[in-house]
Amino acid sequence: MHGIGVILGRELLALLRSPRILAILFAVSVCSAIVVFLKWPTSAIVDLDGARGREVFRWLTYAMVAAAILAVPVFPSTLLVREVRRRTLELLLNSPLSRSSIYFGKVLAMLGFVMLLLCSTMPAMACAYLMGGVSFSGDILRMYLFLIVVCTELIVIGLLVGTWCRNTESALRWSYGITFLLTVVPWFPDALFPGGDSPLAKGMALLKLISPIPGILQLLNQGSVAGTGLIELHDPVVSYLTFAAIFITVGSIVCILRLSHSLLDRARSQGYMTDDQDGWIQASRRILYLVDPQKRSKGIPPLINPVMVKEFQCRQFGRMHWLLRLVAFCAVLSLLLTLASARGTESRGVEFTGALIIVLQVSLIVLLTPGLAAGMIAGEIEGGSWNLLRATPLGPGRILLGKLISVVITLALLLCATLPGYAVIMLIKPILQPQVAQVLICLVVSAVLSMLISAAISSLFRSTAIATTVAYGVLIALFGGTMLVWINRDAPFGHSVVENTLRLNPMAAALNAMQASGFEKYNLVPSAWWISGAVSLVLLVLLFVQTLRLTRPD
Repeated sequence: MHGIGVILGRELLALLRSPRILAILFAVSVCSAIVVFLKWPTSAIVDLDGARGREVFRWLTYAMVAAAILAVPVFPSTLLVREVRRRTLELLLNSPLSRSSIYFGKVLAMLGFVMLLLCSTMPAMACAYLMGGVSFSGDILRMYLFLIVVCTELIVIGLLVGTWCRNTESALRWSYGITFLLTVVPWFPDALFPGGDSPLAKGMALLKLISPIPGILQLLNQGSVAGTGLIELHDPVVSYLTFAAIFITVGSIVCILRLSHSLLDRARSQGYMTDDQDGWIQASRRILYLVDPQKRSKGIPPLINPVMVKEFQCRQFGRMHWLLRLVAFCAVLSLLLTLASARGTESRGVEFTGALIIVLQVSLIVLLTPGLAAGMIAGEIEGGSWNLLRATPLGPGRILLGKLISVVITLALLLCATLPGYAVIMLIKPILQPQVAQVLICLVVSAVLSMLISAAISSLFRSTAIATTVAYGVLIALFGGTMLVWINRDAPFGHSVVENTLRLNPMAAALNAMQASGFEKYNLVPSAWWISGAVSLVLLVLLFVQTLRLTRPD
């Protein structure tokens, strides 16, 4: 226990001294206060049934879940990576402290940050309690304990990722990806395949139980997660707690076993080139592989941007064989979404299914774009390779163009993943063809805007971790924060305020074009396109100016 206390004090003090912690706590406190302010009674009439207090409690819970998913994975995922790069992990491993003491000390320090994060919402939660309709032990305490388990799982995910990744950029990307995979993704299949007695439907109903969202909705007394009914065959809270306990236990054991000197000196395979092999091996690989990753790359043609080639060659999953695997994944996802479009329209209608596909695609854009573009310039500066680019005869425009094209190509492959789903929607209801065309334009605008926001933020910071975190925060505030105004339509926000706010959100414009429920009465197209285009142009100018400034001699 003494060793755990030493690590706990060291890590917790380092966290508390970070200005990012203060900024996160302040932002969460402000957001919680805004939720209470929007729902605070404006008249002297007492709410006897406690409906307003339940509503405030519900939205405060949503805010805490969003803050946990956004903020908690940042620090544990980069903690071990920084220890390895600064060679301080070597000192810890050579000290008398055991590996379990080091691990549990770091976990408890991260839980200390989680407790501070949850405590920052307590004043707002006290207001919800005073408004009535919410009990302390039955609602508030149970929700806080449940969120502590969720955050503990996120901490274990981050530390596990940190034992495999070599830099903070990939650690953040993988940590957010796995977090999204375990918290949000399990909800979509059950929503796209609602109800039914088929093995597929039953499998989707069981898959969603590994996510904390069904348990949270049950604690909020909101029925099933996908809205397919009010009765669940399995208790979502018990199911998730069981899965989380198993995951935390197994993940902790694996992470403790991986805390060794092998993290400090990771041997890399020397590899071999296909061109150096025998003739029959070269012939067989040409037959079996469309793109051979072990074959020597050809020279860069004169008309190809060398920075773009460098981005694809140096990015972890930017090589051609990985891009082809991404295309194959998108093809499989297209088939699943096509099946979902055909089955979902039978029970919920074309508009509802189209809205789900829009939300899924924008979620993928928000998840992947910061990982691709937030380290565009910050990663070069942090790794020291920016000086090499400055020494080349390439101008700032060509450098910037090559980096942007590399991100655009990857995002274009992702956007193609849901085209068959929209094709099925147009076949089922041909009258929606103009609306589907507008939706596709909105999705392209969303991708371009997300890319330019992440790239502009990358040019303003010298740390990839900070740039990626800020990019995620800005994109979530843009696509998710503006939807909070729509949720509070007519109380207290009027029609004009909601409409003007939604024009900043291309996803809302896509939902409006699809005539999704609650968006029919707003006029967002094409004004949202012009606003997003203007913002993208300003961001592009800012990005070019920053790149020009950074390429100048010191």
